[in-house]
Amino acid sequence: MQMVNKRNRDAGVPLDVQYADIDYMDAEKDFTIDPINYRGLKEFFSQIRTDGMRTIVILDPGTIDDQKYYAPTIEGIKEDVFIKWENGSLMKGTCWPGELFMPDFFTNRTRVWWSRWIKDFYRTNLTVDGLWIDMNEPALFDTNDDFPWNWYMTGTNYTLKCPQSKLDDPPYRTKAAFRYDETMNRTGRLSDRTLCMTALQGEIDPGTGIPKYRHYDVHSLYGWSQTKPTLDAIQSATGKRSMVLPRSTFVGSGQWSGHWLGDNEASWFEMKQSLIGMIEFNWFGIPFNGADICGFDKSPTEEMCIRWMQVGAFYPFSRNHNVWKTPDQDPAAWSPSATAIMASALRIRYTLLPYYYTLFYKAHTQGSTVIRPLFHEYPTDKNTLDIFLQFLIGQNIMLAPVTDDGARQVQAYIPSSDWYDYYTGVRMSPEKQFITLNAPLNTIPIFLRGGAIIPTQEPANNTKYSREKPFGLIIVLNANGNAEGELFYDDDER
Repeated sequence: MQMVNKRNRDAGVPLDVQYADIDYMDAEKDFTIDPINYRGLKEFFSQIRTDGMRTIVILDPGTIDDQKYYAPTIEGIKEDVFIKWENGSLMKGTCWPGELFMPDFFTNRTRVWWSRWIKDFYRTNLTVDGLWIDMNEPALFDTNDDFPWNWYMTGTNYTLKCPQSKLDDPPYRTKAAFRYDETMNRTGRLSDRTLCMTALQGEIDPGTGIPKYRHYDVHSLYGWSQTKPTLDAIQSATGKRSMVLPRSTFVGSGQWSGHWLGDNEASWFEMKQSLIGMIEFNWFGIPFNGADICGFDKSPTEEMCIRWMQVGAFYPFSRNHNVWKTPDQDPAAWSPSATAIMASALRIRYTLLPYYYTLFYKAHTQGSTVIRPLFHEYPTDKNTLDIFLQFLIGQNIMLAPVTDDGARQVQAYIPSSDWYDYYTGVRMSPEKQFITLNAPLNTIPIFLRGGAIIPTQEPANNTKYSREKPFGLIIVLNANGNAEGELFYDDDER
């Protein structure tokens, strides 16, 4: 981590947040730090925070079934925070650390327990600026199978096995169940890779004397139920806005969190898919979202990673992240020429951050989108309805990224208003037609809308220093010689 951080900063790559995935934990247990491989993490985080960077670590919801030494589980059992079977016994699954229990965030006692452990961890172990919460679909390993895939890592063959029931095995099956039939060589069930649908959750219903919900009722709300307690806890610990990044979200999650688009693969297809996901989550009210740049799993080529960094630099949530078993793919891991191209795209992003910030303020206060499809701005232009490989940042910036291997040109649609090349200022013509643009490897086509005033700020290695730089304005006159724009600005933290 220290090496990757240093080589990117030395290469002049803008870098704001150092994330720590589950590897930093001791045996993948929440609220711990690996004393060998991550010895000195607290001091490293303190050092880079002094340099203006921010730090975010991952937490999973489940806690290991260690009822002798692991305090979060010991206290959690005493405080009755874990999800149970109908007979009142704890429902146990398997995940990264081995056998574990899943907290029920629909109860206040669980939220209090979770908050206390986050604040204790912050105070005594590791000072961080935000939290990344994963595996909160909730995800378990190989429910209903004979043994978990990671048995050789944890030393346990245990898996959760759900009895036949009308909730786990309804008369119909959703795609979430039947899509795995062939790979599992058996009939898929709703409870595969998660909790049993019959599990009890929520506060006690006074009328029935049992918890209000079955897991079947609230499965899709698990990540949603964990998000606000996590944000409340980290805000209390830091005294600042902070942020939470969950994998599992629901409508309404955007008022508390962002979202990354899950465990993708390094492929041109998935790069294209990320543009759809980015726009859709803006529609869902979660504008701070983006995919793992260059792919989480498998290995990108240098060209793929260049093109993905070019488009990913403009994701609202922009992060290069991959699984531990694949080669490094951060910008400075590539050739010097590739690193320079990636850093250049990121510097454009940093230049436009005041414009982004204003869009986020409007999304927060008015429910608008940050990233939007062309048909949002041109609803009567039928040509825009099927365009998904171009997108708008607000109403005044349009991108047509290259998403095909070996391409040095890209087809772009120019809608019915004045649009200008970001780099040259040349007006694009004709209108309401597709045109072919040159897009050499070091370029992502960007356009500015006539009539816009776009606030900018000189870029720096991170936002602490860029916010100390002078502001600027890009003024793009319309056909009548007029332009307008707006800027929202505050202290960025509280």
